[in-house]
Amino acid sequence: MNNKYTEINSKTIDKWVDDGWEWGQPITHEIFEKAKNNDWSVVLTPNKPVPKEWFCEMKGAKVLGLASGGGQQMPIFAALGADCTVLDYSERQLQREIEVAKRENYEITTVRADMTQPLPFEDEAFDLIFHPVSNCYIEDVLPVWKECHRVLKKGGILLAGLDNGINFLFDDDETKIVHKLPFNPLKDKELYEKSIKNDWGIQFSHTIEEQIGGN
Repeated sequence: MNNKYTEINSKTIDKWVDDGWEWGQPITHEIFEKAKNNDWSVVLTPNKPVPKEWFCEMKGAKVLGLASGGGQQMPIFAALGADCTVLDYSERQLQREIEVAKRENYEITTVRADMTQPLPFEDEAFDLIFHPVSNCYIEDVLPVWKECHRVLKKGGILLAGLDNGINFLFDDDETKIVHKLPFNPLKDKELYEKSIKNDWGIQFSHTIEEQIGGN
């Protein structure tokens, strides 16, 4: 099995984006214009908008989109006046960010990096980190939380979407349990080969305790 599973995931997500993956479709010009007039919403998990009161004052805020490429959330924050940086390991997801920024004429910093490694930012660099459900693509999430703590300003805000692991249990029709938890292809050769064959990338289930930094 290939230990560089994050490279596999990067290339897999690139392919998903090219195939029309919903999380790689950037917002429209109309949505951007509405956001400039404070008519906006973003999601951390697929279906429920994040309450606006959870955010800091966005005008002038330093915002990091952590594994948040795709041109969906960062353009909204830029429209609200934030200074945005997006880190992602998918080249296609970063390309989407650049496309929207050019279209709407704002600046964004894009960084291609593996979030399992130390983040390439100074201490206390950001007021807000926005991290949609994406830690299912890494085996160990605790180092990510430690790095978020390091690069957030004192009193900064981390907004993260978490996966409860249930979706890993079922077949494609969601009618039959076909896998067990924890779901970790790196520790199961058959599951690894199935993941590669089915173009799933290498994904992982985590307990809620793991995802919030517990044991």
